[in-house]
Amino acid sequence: MKTDTTLRITRRQYRQLAELAKVNGLGLTLDTFTNLGGIWGEYNCWAQPIIRDVSSDSRLCDERIAIKLATSVNAGAFRGAHRPELDWAALEDDEVFPFIVSHEIGHHIDNFTYWDIALMPDMAARDECHKVINRVNEMLADRYAWEQVRPGEPLPLSETGKRLQEVMAADLELLNKHMPRTRRSPKALPSGQYAYVPASMLRTDELAAFVGPHVCPAQIEHTRNRHRVHRRDSRLRA
Repeated sequence: MKTDTTLRITRRQYRQLAELAKVNGLGLTLDTFTNLGGIWGEYNCWAQPIIRDVSSDSRLCDERIAIKLATSVNAGAFRGAHRPELDWAALEDDEVFPFIVSHEIGHHIDNFTYWDIALMPDMAARDECHKVINRVNEMLADRYAWEQVRPGEPLPLSETGKRLQEVMAADLELLNKHMPRTRRSPKALPSGQYAYVPASMLRTDELAAFVGPHVCPAQIEHTRNRHRVHRRDSRLRA
C-alpha cells in the first residue's frame, strides 16, 4: 500500500531494525526528522558508546558506529525525493523504514571513502573524484537497499536515473579506476533486545521505551547524568 501520510516508527519496528543493523556491525539510534536536519536517515563513520547490556547495571561499553533513523517519514515527500538513479516512488509504505535503514547500512559496507581521495597523489584525479563521490555513494546505497527490500527485482529508474545512466556509469568507472572500494564484511554485534544498545537511546524516556520495558533504571540514570556532566564541562571549557 502507498499513502501520502506521515509514517511513524513503532517500538516493534525499531527492535527489528536494530537487529538488522547489528547483523551488519552497527547500532541504530532514533531522532526526529527536525533534529536530523530534514533527512530521514544518517550514516556517520565516527563511533559512539554502545552499552553491552542495558538490562543490567553494568557500565561496560564498546565504541561502535551507529546509524540514525528518523522517527517519522512523510511518505509523499519521501517518494518525491530526487535521487541519482532509483525511483523511491516504487516503495510501499511498509518498505520505507527498512529501506532507509538498509540504505544507511549500504553507506557503511559498500561505499567509496573520502580517506582514499585524500591519499591520491594525482591532484587532477583527486578533484574529479571529489566532484562525483557523493552522488555515486548515494546510488550505491540505494542499490544495496533495494536488493535488501526487493531481492532479485530490477531497479526502478527515476526519470533522472534514466537520463543520467551513462553519466553515473562513467562516474562509477572513474572512482573504481582511481580509488577502488573495499566492500566490508562487518563483524556482527551480539543480538538481543537489550544487547549493544547505543547510549543515546537512553537519554529520554521516549527513546528508552523503544528499547524495551526492562532497561535497567540505574543504567538510564548513569547515562543521563554522564550526558549532563559532559554538557556542563563543555560550557566551562568554552
